[in-house]
Amino acid sequence: MSFHRWKCSYLPFLLLMITCYSFYTRIQERANLCMSLHDVRPQLPGKTCMRLKKTILHTSLKMLKMDTFIQNVVAIQRCPFTENPKYLEQLRTELRKCCNASDQLIVTQNNTRIDDILNYETQQKKTIKVDKKIHQMLPNAMPFPRKPLKKCAVVGNGGILLNSCCGSEIDRADYVFRFNLPPMNQTYDVGTKLDLVTANPSILYKRFSALNEKRKPFADMMKVYGSALILMPAFSFVGNTDISFKVLYTVEDFGLDPKVVFFNPEYLKNLAVHWKMKGLNVRRLSSGLMLISTALELCEKVSLYGFWPFSQDLQGNRIPHHYYDNIIPNAKMHSMPDEFFFYAQMHSQGALRLNLGKCF
Repeated sequence: MSFHRWKCSYLPFLLLMITCYSFYTRIQERANLCMSLHDVRPQLPGKTCMRLKKTILHTSLKMLKMDTFIQNVVAIQRCPFTENPKYLEQLRTELRKCCNASDQLIVTQNNTRIDDILNYETQQKKTIKVDKKIHQMLPNAMPFPRKPLKKCAVVGNGGILLNSCCGSEIDRADYVFRFNLPPMNQTYDVGTKLDLVTANPSILYKRFSALNEKRKPFADMMKVYGSALILMPAFSFVGNTDISFKVLYTVEDFGLDPKVVFFNPEYLKNLAVHWKMKGLNVRRLSSGLMLISTALELCEKVSLYGFWPFSQDLQGNRIPHHYYDNIIPNAKMHSMPDEFFFYAQMHSQGALRLNLGKCF
C-alpha cells in the first residue's frame, strides 16, 4: 500500500482519535479547575448569621441601599442554609390561592374549552377565540404530577454560573427549570438536565428569522433539549401568538421530542397582582420570577442557580450578564435587582436556597 493510500485510509481514524483526545483533555482540565476553585472560606459564626438574616428581612425595597444589601447577601452565603418548611408552606398556600400553577400555569384542554375567549396578558383589550384548531394544540391536562415534586432546581442564565462547578448538583434535582433556550455547552457549570424551558420569541426573531425561512437550524438546536416542555408566552402579546404556533408546528413537523406548551395569561396576570401586593412594582415579571413562583408552589425543596443581576461576582471580579453572552435585558420591561431582593429574603427565611457560590 502506498503512503498516499495509507494516509487516505487512516486519516479519518486519526482525526477522530485527535478529537476524542482533545475532548478528554478539556474535560479533565475542567474537572481539575473545579477542584482548584474549592471555596475554603470559613463559615460565619451563628450570631453573625442571625444578624445578617434579620438585616435582610427587615430591609424594605423602598429604603434599599443596594451596595449594603449586596454585601449582606454575599456574606450570608457563608452561613449554613436552614430550611423553614412552615414558611414555605405559607408561601405555597398563598400562591395556590391566588394563582394555582398546578392547574392554571399552562393553557390546557381541561382548563380551556372550545369557543372560550382568552384576554392577552399585557393587552387587556386584545382577545383571541380558542377555536377547534387552537384547542387541538393544547395538552389534555397539566404535565405535572399531582403530588409535590421533591427537589427542584431553577437555573437562571447569569454569568455567576461561570466556574461554579454546579452542573452535577443541578443534575441531581428531580425537576429542572431553565430559561430562554440557553446553550447547554457549559455542562460542568450548568448541568445537562432540564424538564421545562421557556422560549422568548425575540430569540426566534433574531436567530431564526421567525421561522419564516429555513427551519432546520432551529430544529437541530431543539434536539439538545430532549423531551423537555418548551413553555412559550403565546398569549402575552398579540405579536407572540403566530411565532409560538410556528414553534409548535416546527417541532411536530420534524418529529422532535420536546412538547410545546403555552403560558396561561390568566395565571400570569394573577401572579403579577400577587407580587405587586408584596411590593414589587414592575412593568412585567421576568420569566425567572414566574417559574420560581411555580416551583415554590409545586416543589418541596427549591434551589436557585444563576440568579445574580450584577456585573461583579462575590469576589468583585467582573462577569458577563449571561454565562454565554453579555446582552443586558430591557430595564424598562423588567427589574432584575428588585426581583433578586425577594429571592434573598426568601433565602433568609428558609423558603428556597439561593446558591451564588461554588458547588462541590
